[in-house]
Amino acid sequence: MKKYIFLCFGIVLFVLYGLVGYSSFGYDDEFYNIDLITKFGFGVLDYVQSNEVNPPGSYFIDWLLFVMIGKWNFVRLVISLITATSLIYAIVSINNRHGKFAGVVSFILLGLNPAILIWCTSLRWYAFFVPILIWLSIVPLKQGWQYWAKCFGGLLLLGYLGYAVFIVAIPILLLYWIESNEKTNEKIKNFIRYGFLFLILYSYQFSVFLNVHIHNKKDQISSLYKCLIGFYSAQISNQGVFPLSIPGILAGIATIGIFITILYSNLQVNIKNKYFAPYSLAAILSIFIGIAGKFRNLVIISPWQAFWISTAKIELPQKKLFLLFLTFLTISNVCGDINIMTHRNTTKNEYNLPVKQILEDLSIENKKCKGSLIILCHTRTLSWNLERAGFLVLDPYSPTPLPRQVLLPKYNCLVLLKTWPGSMSKQRYQRLYDEIKLLSYASSKNYKYGKDDFYFLKNKFDSRYPEYSIEVTKYYEVENLTALESWQPITSIRK
Repeated sequence: MKKYIFLCFGIVLFVLYGLVGYSSFGYDDEFYNIDLITKFGFGVLDYVQSNEVNPPGSYFIDWLLFVMIGKWNFVRLVISLITATSLIYAIVSINNRHGKFAGVVSFILLGLNPAILIWCTSLRWYAFFVPILIWLSIVPLKQGWQYWAKCFGGLLLLGYLGYAVFIVAIPILLLYWIESNEKTNEKIKNFIRYGFLFLILYSYQFSVFLNVHIHNKKDQISSLYKCLIGFYSAQISNQGVFPLSIPGILAGIATIGIFITILYSNLQVNIKNKYFAPYSLAAILSIFIGIAGKFRNLVIISPWQAFWISTAKIELPQKKLFLLFLTFLTISNVCGDINIMTHRNTTKNEYNLPVKQILEDLSIENKKCKGSLIILCHTRTLSWNLERAGFLVLDPYSPTPLPRQVLLPKYNCLVLLKTWPGSMSKQRYQRLYDEIKLLSYASSKNYKYGKDDFYFLKNKFDSRYPEYSIEVTKYYEVENLTALESWQPITSIRK
């Protein structure tokens, strides 16, 4: 019976991750990867090493998969299934080493974790970093050279995927040190031997980090206040739901309740749990170094939270309370997973855009306009998908400027897709929409897509935040498009 339960878990994860990865329309950061690879091909590695803030590993894998497969939705599918495989490997390992109850808990906390589902079905570095970290965190039972080769080899792979390796390296080394049954002298020898080999193989990338990438870190580091908010959103609440929604609050209550229950139930044993120190240390480093402000970064420590909770010792008197909080967390996780599948109310605004609905609407509009249609859009998720569907799009963030000769003096229709400005400056945003007033047109109509259920609260934090994710304005018999100077793509590939 146990065998079939975990077989079902595996099938659920493969289907869940496969569907989310394949059906995704992408989000802003992913199109940065896509645009770079489209422009430079294999040369993306040189560009990244000279201009980026991340190591080249994820770009290389994206490029390689795209060359082999040829379609980005299939690339996402492969990446998603790799993530699902790592999750299944971890859940089965926890089950085999700690029992069926721990295995089921790890499925709920790790397999159904919305943060891993949303970020690790993408093209970005964490989609490769997290599966390797999960694999690395399952310490080999067999001692010997394979033990330390996995430790330092895994860290080397992580080092070429993300500089978050500096956050997880000490916790990983601590985990492997604690779990090794070798004598202290033998451990020290292996540390020196494999550590020296690691330094040799990573020295070049570390020099790139010191000389290039560290100087581009400005937008990556946040204040302590933002990091604490980020930690709550990512580790206490749920990245698949708005933190102040009912599922978000439920997740907060459940997570805090689980922490307290575990520590109260058996403090001495549970703080000595092999995953407690790595999780605590990585969380503290993430907050005080400043990367927790971008709460998607904290997906790297989510596996350790799940490992610690699932392998914690819960005494019988506290078991019912633990199960109650676990039920709350299960409900919240499922709500988050549903939001991700339906692209609604997640913590990532661009992920929530109703892209499919817009594509269908504009396809009908294009026929009405007899093909004489141009679209204005400054959100790369929308413009990229519209371009691939054959629409003519003016996007100030496109890496390929639209030739002037392509623009006609007059169009039957012009569609403006107004979205949240995100990181765009107020001045630039205002300039884009001031130029719209210079157009000549016969008539227009306006409507909106994607009502945000939590607009009232989000608008309190950012007054620019819209009630609807996309405001569509259609203009008919449009002239004077030469006035749209600010809508011409900027020269740099980065926003």
